[in-house]
Amino acid sequence: MNNEQDTYKEVKALDALQDHLRYVVNSITELRNLIEDWISKKNENMEIHIEELERIEKQANTIKWKILDELSEAETMLHREDFMRLVMTIDEIVDYAEGTGHRVIFLMEWCPDEKSISYIKEMMDALFKMIKTLRESIFILTQNTDKSIKIAQKIYDIEREIDKLHRNMIKHIFSLDIDYKTLLLISNLIEHLENIADIMENVTDAIRIIAVARRGFL
Repeated sequence: MNNEQDTYKEVKALDALQDHLRYVVNSITELRNLIEDWISKKNENMEIHIEELERIEKQANTIKWKILDELSEAETMLHREDFMRLVMTIDEIVDYAEGTGHRVIFLMEWCPDEKSISYIKEMMDALFKMIKTLRESIFILTQNTDKSIKIAQKIYDIEREIDKLHRNMIKHIFSLDIDYKTLLLISNLIEHLENIADIMENVTDAIRIIAVARRGFL
């Protein structure tokens, strides 16, 4: 297997992954819209967002298995297992976005205070920035590995921002005069948002592994 054939297979896999990534980005966008409508008390839109998140999750799964099937047949492809790990990790984002959406539904009757709203919005804005940065890094992975690594590095900085927002939000909600059940539901929602950031950081690690391996190979 020569370099040109290996590179072709990697490019083909990444092209298919771009299709998958569109749904991943859409899942974060839909979750963001759901949270905006929850904060604005547009309860009539909530189930519509949940249905859309479920639809996106199903479509993303279909593409994920298509990519994995193609990779399984490319037995001589370099970094094949790393690509598989990248695809599987990225897909976790969609699953978590849907699960987080349902946790927002659980809190439909809670009216968040302004400080809580600010923390949640900042976390969602940071998550959206993270997923867009990940997509950019993956897009140029086969074209410029050094630039891909540099872009991916930004993810770690954003993830630290989300960690800080997560800690501050948890500290804040424990200072509120709310019942214990609501407190647990809020904590669970915030944990899910933070977990999405952790998954994106894992995706970044997978990108760096492939980029470093390709750089050494090329």
